[in-house]
Amino acid sequence: MSLVAGQTFAGYTILEQLGSGAMGEVYLAEHPRLPRRDALKVLAQQVSDDPTYRERFNREAQNAATLSHPNIVAIYDRGEYDGQLWISMAYVEGTDAGRLSQERYRKGMPPDEVVRIIAAVADALDYAHQRQLLHRDVKPANILLAELDSGGWRAMLADFGIARRVDDSSSLTQTNMAVGTVAYAAPEQLLGLTLDGRADQYSLAATAFELLTGTHLYLDPNPAVVISQHVSAPPPEIAERKPELSGLGRVLSKALAKSPDDRYDTCMDFANALARHLDVAIDGVGANDATLDAVAVARLRNKTESKSRKRWLVIASAIVAALVIVGAVAAAVLTGRHQNHAAPSPSPMAPAVPVVLVGADCAVLGAAGVTETGQKAYCARLPSTGDTMWSVVSGVVPTPTVSKAPTDPVYPAGIEQQVEVCIQQTGQTRLECREDIRRGNLSGPP
Repeated sequence: MSLVAGQTFAGYTILEQLGSGAMGEVYLAEHPRLPRRDALKVLAQQVSDDPTYRERFNREAQNAATLSHPNIVAIYDRGEYDGQLWISMAYVEGTDAGRLSQERYRKGMPPDEVVRIIAAVADALDYAHQRQLLHRDVKPANILLAELDSGGWRAMLADFGIARRVDDSSSLTQTNMAVGTVAYAAPEQLLGLTLDGRADQYSLAATAFELLTGTHLYLDPNPAVVISQHVSAPPPEIAERKPELSGLGRVLSKALAKSPDDRYDTCMDFANALARHLDVAIDGVGANDATLDAVAVARLRNKTESKSRKRWLVIASAIVAALVIVGAVAAAVLTGRHQNHAAPSPSPMAPAVPVVLVGADCAVLGAAGVTETGQKAYCARLPSTGDTMWSVVSGVVPTPTVSKAPTDPVYPAGIEQQVEVCIQQTGQTRLECREDIRRGNLSGPP
C-alpha cells in the first residue's frame, strides 16, 4: 500500500510520492531528527520477503554508503520497517542528462558540456573503482543535474545503491549483468563474465555517444538485437550521426572496444582523451561545479514539474525494466550465438516506429514503439486481465501499485487499469494519463 503525505515510516515523515515501480516506491520525506529532506525508497513487500534479494540489498547498500564524492548521490541509511526494506539517499533537485537531452537537445548536446558531464561522472567512477566498487548501470537517466544556489549545476551519478564489489563472486544476481540497462551494457556484462571498472567505462562511452548525437549507440528497437550488437557488432562511427564530430571516432571506438583489455585504463583516461580532441579544459571538473546553461535546466524542470514534481527519476522502476528485458532476451541471444547466427550489422538510421502513449491500447504483442519523450515502449500484456497496452517494460506489464484517492474521478475498470499503468510508468497525474489514454485509444491500437 502506498504511503500518503503526513504518514510516518521508519521515523521519516512522508511529504509526497516521487515515483513508483514493481520494485517499490520512492518518496520525498523529512528526516526524523535532522532538518533535511531525503529521497526514501521503500521496497515492495514481495521484494522485501525474498531472502536472496534481502541479503544482496543489505550488502550492496552498505557498500554504497561508504562512498563520499561530490559527484555521487549519497546513500544515507538503510533498514527494515514493518517487514519492508528501505534505503534513504540525498534528494536532488533538478533534472537528469537523459531527459535534458531528449527534451532540449534532441540532435545532441553541446560537445563541451557533454565533456564536462562525462568528466564529472568519470571522476566519480574512478573514485568508486579505487574502492573496489562497480556501478553497473551507468546511463544518462542516472546522471542527475543538481541545481545549485549559485545558478550553476553539478552532475551527480545516482543509483549507487546497487553497487557491487569487484571481488564479489556471489550468484545473488544470477549474472554480473542483472541490473545493467541493455542500451549501455558492456559485452562482458551481457555474457555474465567477470567485471571490473572498464565495464563502467564502456557504459560511460555509450552514454557519451548518446548525449553527443541524441541517439542510442545501437538503434534497433528489439532488445535482443541490441544485446547481440553489443556482444559482436562493431560500434557505429559517430561520423555517421554527427559528421562534425568525426575526430572523436578513435576515442569512442577505444572506450567501446569489445575486450576490456583494449579500452582505456581508467574512466578519466577516456574523459581526458575526449576533452583533448574537443579542446575542452576539464582540470578539476570532478570536484567543481559545471557551467551548463542553468536556464536550460531550470526551464526543463519547470516544464516537467507538474508531471513529476522535483523528479528523482523513479530509479527503482528503471532497474525493474532492465531486469525484465535482460531476463527475457539474454538467453535467446546467447543461444543464437552458439548456433553461429551472424549478428545484425548496426543501421545508420533507426527503423520507423510509431509514437505511442503509455497505457493506451495496442494490438500486436511484442510490437515496438516510442513515447512522445523518446523512450522505448512495447506492446505488453497485463497479467491480471490479459489486455495488451503500451508499456515501457516489455513482455508483461508490472501490476500497478498506485492507489486512488476518494476524490479521484471514477473510470470504467478497463480504463482505470490503463490509467494506473500510465501513472506508474510516467509519473503523470490521473487527469493527464486519462487524456493520454483517450487520445491513444481513439487513434486505434497500432
